[in-house]
Amino acid sequence: MTVIEKVQGDAILQLFKEVLEDKIPLQIKLSNGRYPHLSHLKKIRKRLKSHYFLIEYDQDFLKATEDLDDWCMNIEFIAKDGIKYAFKTSDSHVSRGLIWIRFPKSIQRYQRRSLYRLEASAGTKLYFNINKNRYKLYVVNVSLGGTLGVVVSLTNNMEQELRLIDSGVLENVELEFPSSDDEDDTPRINIKQCQIIRQERNPKTKKYECAIEFRRISVREEKKLTEQFYRWQRFYLRKRKLSKSKKR
Repeated sequence: MTVIEKVQGDAILQLFKEVLEDKIPLQIKLSNGRYPHLSHLKKIRKRLKSHYFLIEYDQDFLKATEDLDDWCMNIEFIAKDGIKYAFKTSDSHVSRGLIWIRFPKSIQRYQRRSLYRLEASAGTKLYFNINKNRYKLYVVNVSLGGTLGVVVSLTNNMEQELRLIDSGVLENVELEFPSSDDEDDTPRINIKQCQIIRQERNPKTKKYECAIEFRRISVREEKKLTEQFYRWQRFYLRKRKLSKSKKR
Protein backbone atom coordinates (compact mmCIF):
# COMPACT_ATOMS: atom_id res chain seq x y z
CA MET A 1 0.00 0.00 0.00
CA THR A 2 1.21 3.51 -0.82
CA VAL A 3 0.23 6.57 1.19
CA ILE A 4 0.74 10.08 -0.16
CA GLU A 5 2.38 12.39 2.36
CA LYS A 6 3.38 16.05 2.05
CA VAL A 7 6.88 17.48 2.28
CA GLN A 8 6.69 21.10 3.43
CA GLY A 9 8.70 23.93 4.96
CA ASP A 10 12.46 23.61 5.44
CA ALA A 11 12.29 19.95 4.42
CA ILE A 12 11.79 21.04 0.79
CA LEU A 13 15.12 22.87 0.73
CA GLN A 14 16.85 19.86 2.25
CA LEU A 15 15.20 17.56 -0.29
CA PHE A 16 16.34 19.65 -3.27
CA LYS A 17 19.87 19.84 -1.84
CA GLU A 18 19.90 16.03 -1.87
CA VAL A 19 18.57 15.98 -5.44
CA LEU A 20 21.39 18.33 -6.48
CA GLU A 21 24.09 16.47 -4.55
CA ASP A 22 23.01 13.02 -5.72
CA LYS A 23 22.42 14.19 -9.33
CA ILE A 24 18.95 12.68 -9.35
CA PRO A 25 17.21 13.01 -12.76
CA LEU A 26 13.94 14.93 -12.94
CA GLN A 27 11.11 13.77 -15.20
CA ILE A 28 9.47 16.90 -16.59
CA LYS A 29 6.25 17.20 -18.59
CA LEU A 30 4.12 20.15 -19.57
CA SER A 31 0.56 19.96 -18.27
CA ASN A 32 -0.71 19.31 -21.81
CA GLY A 33 1.40 16.16 -21.92
CA ARG A 34 3.97 17.57 -24.31
CA TYR A 35 7.69 17.81 -23.84
CA PRO A 36 8.46 14.70 -21.79
CA HIS A 37 12.05 15.36 -20.84
CA LEU A 38 14.70 14.25 -18.38
CA SER A 39 16.69 17.03 -16.78
CA HIS A 40 18.88 17.65 -13.75
CA LEU A 41 18.84 20.30 -11.08
CA LYS A 42 21.76 22.63 -11.84
CA LYS A 43 21.62 25.21 -9.05
CA ILE A 44 19.63 26.40 -6.05
CA ARG A 45 19.19 30.15 -5.69
CA LYS A 46 17.43 32.56 -3.35
CA ARG A 47 15.86 35.73 -4.77
CA LEU A 48 13.67 38.19 -2.86
CA LYS A 49 13.23 35.76 0.06
CA SER A 50 12.06 32.96 -2.26
CA HIS A 51 14.02 29.82 -3.13
CA TYR A 52 14.32 28.59 -6.71
CA PHE A 53 15.88 25.57 -8.33
CA LEU A 54 17.30 25.92 -11.81
CA ILE A 55 17.23 23.41 -14.66
CA GLU A 56 18.41 23.47 -18.27
CA TYR A 57 16.12 23.51 -21.29
CA ASP A 58 16.53 22.93 -25.04
CA GLN A 59 14.98 24.00 -28.34
CA ASP A 60 12.19 21.43 -28.00
CA PHE A 61 11.04 23.18 -24.85
CA LEU A 62 10.94 26.54 -26.62
CA LYS A 63 8.89 25.04 -29.45
CA ALA A 64 6.49 23.34 -27.02
CA THR A 65 5.82 26.58 -25.10
CA GLU A 66 5.95 29.23 -27.83
CA ASP A 67 2.15 29.24 -28.31
CA LEU A 68 1.32 29.00 -24.61
CA ASP A 69 0.49 32.12 -22.59
CA ASP A 70 1.04 30.24 -19.35
CA TRP A 71 2.66 26.89 -18.92
CA CYS A 72 2.54 24.48 -16.05
CA MET A 73 4.99 21.64 -15.43
CA ASN A 74 4.57 18.27 -13.78
CA ILE A 75 7.84 17.21 -12.15
CA GLU A 76 8.64 13.81 -10.69
CA PHE A 77 11.77 12.11 -9.39
CA ILE A 78 12.83 8.98 -7.54
CA ALA A 79 15.12 9.59 -4.55
CA LYS A 80 18.02 7.31 -3.64
CA ASP A 81 15.82 5.48 -1.14
CA GLY A 82 13.46 4.51 -3.98
CA ILE A 83 10.63 6.80 -2.88
CA LYS A 84 8.79 8.79 -5.54
CA TYR A 85 8.26 12.56 -5.22
CA ALA A 86 5.99 14.68 -7.42
CA PHE A 87 4.61 18.20 -7.71
CA LYS A 88 3.09 20.65 -10.18
CA THR A 89 4.15 24.24 -10.73
CA SER A 90 3.24 27.18 -12.90
CA ASP A 91 5.50 29.55 -10.96
CA SER A 92 8.55 29.49 -13.23
CA HIS A 93 10.33 31.57 -15.85
CA VAL A 94 13.26 31.42 -18.24
CA SER A 95 16.35 33.50 -17.49
CA ARG A 96 20.03 33.31 -18.50
CA GLY A 97 19.65 30.01 -20.32
CA LEU A 98 17.95 28.23 -17.42
CA ILE A 99 14.41 27.64 -16.18
CA TRP A 100 13.92 29.17 -12.73
CA ILE A 101 11.31 27.24 -10.76
CA ARG A 102 10.08 28.59 -7.42
CA PHE A 103 9.98 26.03 -4.64
CA PRO A 104 6.45 24.62 -4.37
CA LYS A 105 4.53 24.98 -1.11
CA SER A 106 4.43 21.21 -0.82
CA ILE A 107 5.73 18.10 -2.58
CA GLN A 108 3.89 14.79 -2.61
CA ARG A 109 5.86 11.84 -1.29
CA TYR A 110 4.53 8.42 -2.22
CA GLN A 111 5.46 6.67 1.00
CA ARG A 112 5.59 2.91 0.98
CA ARG A 113 3.64 1.30 3.80
CA SER A 114 5.07 -2.16 3.39
CA LEU A 115 7.27 -1.46 6.42
CA TYR A 116 6.02 -3.56 9.30
CA ARG A 117 5.39 -1.51 12.44
CA LEU A 118 5.83 -2.95 15.93
CA GLU A 119 4.52 -1.83 19.26
CA ALA A 120 7.67 -0.61 21.01
CA SER A 121 8.93 -2.37 24.08
CA ALA A 122 8.65 -0.43 27.33
CA GLY A 123 11.72 1.75 27.78
CA THR A 124 12.30 2.50 24.10
CA LYS A 125 13.19 6.20 23.79
CA LEU A 126 14.13 8.72 21.13
CA TYR A 127 16.25 11.85 21.65
CA PHE A 128 16.93 14.93 19.53
CA ASN A 129 17.98 18.57 19.97
CA ILE A 130 16.34 21.75 18.73
CA ASN A 131 18.43 24.80 19.46
CA LYS A 132 19.44 24.40 23.12
CA ASN A 133 16.54 22.14 24.12
CA ARG A 134 16.94 18.38 24.48
CA TYR A 135 13.76 16.47 23.58
CA LYS A 136 12.98 13.02 24.92
CA LEU A 137 10.20 10.84 23.50
CA TYR A 138 8.77 7.57 24.74
CA VAL A 139 8.42 5.45 21.59
CA VAL A 140 4.92 4.05 20.99
CA ASN A 141 5.70 2.06 17.86
CA VAL A 142 8.62 1.66 15.50
CA SER A 143 9.45 0.35 12.02
CA LEU A 144 12.61 0.30 9.95
CA GLY A 145 11.44 3.54 8.37
CA GLY A 146 10.21 5.60 11.29
CA THR A 147 8.57 5.86 14.69
CA LEU A 148 5.76 7.40 16.70
CA GLY A 149 6.66 8.86 20.07
CA VAL A 150 5.21 10.84 22.97
CA VAL A 151 7.19 13.90 24.12
CA VAL A 152 8.24 13.80 27.77
CA SER A 153 8.40 16.94 29.96
CA LEU A 154 7.12 19.31 27.31
CA THR A 155 7.07 22.97 28.34
CA ASN A 156 5.03 25.66 26.57
CA ASN A 157 8.26 27.06 25.11
CA MET A 158 9.30 23.65 23.78
CA GLU A 159 5.87 23.00 22.26
CA GLN A 160 6.02 26.34 20.45
CA GLU A 161 9.53 25.53 19.26
CA LEU A 162 8.35 22.17 17.92
CA ARG A 163 5.47 23.74 16.01
CA LEU A 164 7.84 26.26 14.40
CA ILE A 165 9.75 23.42 12.74
CA ASP A 166 6.61 21.65 11.50
CA SER A 167 7.73 19.14 8.83
CA GLY A 168 11.26 20.16 9.71
CA VAL A 169 14.44 18.13 9.51
CA LEU A 170 16.15 16.81 12.65
CA GLU A 171 19.85 15.97 12.75
CA ASN A 172 21.66 13.26 14.74
CA VAL A 173 18.67 11.61 16.38
CA GLU A 174 19.26 8.82 18.90
CA LEU A 175 16.95 5.82 19.18
CA GLU A 176 17.48 3.90 22.41
CA PHE A 177 16.21 0.36 22.94
CA PRO A 178 15.97 -1.23 26.41
CA SER A 179 18.75 -3.72 27.11
CA SER A 180 18.01 -7.40 27.47
CA ASP A 181 19.54 -10.05 29.72
CA ASP A 182 22.20 -10.93 27.12
CA GLU A 183 23.33 -7.33 26.62
CA ASP A 184 25.70 -5.33 28.80
CA ASP A 185 24.97 -1.92 27.27
CA THR A 186 21.78 -0.16 26.22
CA PRO A 187 21.50 -0.46 22.41
CA ARG A 188 21.55 2.99 20.75
CA ILE A 189 21.02 3.76 17.08
CA ASN A 190 22.23 7.06 15.64
CA ILE A 191 20.12 8.36 12.75
CA LYS A 192 21.82 11.12 10.75
CA GLN A 193 18.62 12.77 9.63
CA CYS A 194 14.93 12.46 10.42
CA GLN A 195 11.84 14.41 9.47
CA ILE A 196 8.78 15.20 11.56
CA ILE A 197 5.86 14.25 9.33
CA ARG A 198 3.10 14.78 11.91
CA GLN A 199 2.85 16.36 15.35
CA GLU A 200 -0.23 16.91 17.46
CA ARG A 201 -1.69 16.63 20.94
CA ASN A 202 -3.67 13.40 21.21
CA PRO A 203 -7.29 14.44 22.02
CA LYS A 204 -7.82 11.29 24.12
CA THR A 205 -4.59 11.07 26.11
CA LYS A 206 -3.76 14.83 25.98
CA LYS A 207 -0.14 13.81 25.30
CA TYR A 208 1.94 15.43 22.56
CA GLU A 209 2.83 12.96 19.80
CA CYS A 210 5.37 13.16 16.96
CA ALA A 211 5.45 10.86 13.94
CA ILE A 212 9.02 10.79 12.68
CA GLU A 213 10.46 9.36 9.47
CA PHE A 214 14.04 8.12 9.24
CA ARG A 215 15.62 9.90 6.25
CA ARG A 216 19.36 9.23 6.38
CA ILE A 217 21.25 6.57 8.31
CA SER A 218 24.69 5.05 7.88
CA VAL A 219 25.06 1.46 6.69
CA ARG A 220 26.49 0.45 10.07
CA GLU A 221 23.67 2.03 12.08
CA GLU A 222 21.02 0.69 9.68
CA LYS A 223 22.36 -2.82 10.25
CA LYS A 224 22.15 -2.31 14.02
CA LEU A 225 18.58 -1.01 13.69
CA THR A 226 17.55 -3.98 11.54
CA GLU A 227 19.06 -6.50 13.97
CA GLN A 228 17.41 -4.81 16.94
CA PHE A 229 14.05 -4.54 15.19
CA TYR A 230 13.90 -8.20 14.20
CA ARG A 231 15.05 -9.28 17.66
CA TRP A 232 12.06 -7.43 19.16
CA GLN A 233 9.81 -8.77 16.41
CA ARG A 234 10.70 -12.35 17.34
CA PHE A 235 10.06 -11.54 21.00
CA TYR A 236 6.70 -9.97 20.15
CA LEU A 237 5.60 -12.94 18.02
CA ARG A 238 6.58 -15.44 20.76
CA LYS A 239 4.67 -13.41 23.31
CA ARG A 240 1.57 -13.32 21.11
CA LYS A 241 1.81 -17.07 20.45
CA LEU A 242 1.99 -17.82 24.18
CA SER A 243 -0.99 -15.56 24.82
CA LYS A 244 -3.09 -17.43 22.25
CA SER A 245 -2.07 -20.79 23.74
CA LYS A 246 -3.22 -19.75 27.23
CA LYS A 247 -6.61 -18.66 25.91
CA ARG A 248 -7.18 -22.13 24.46
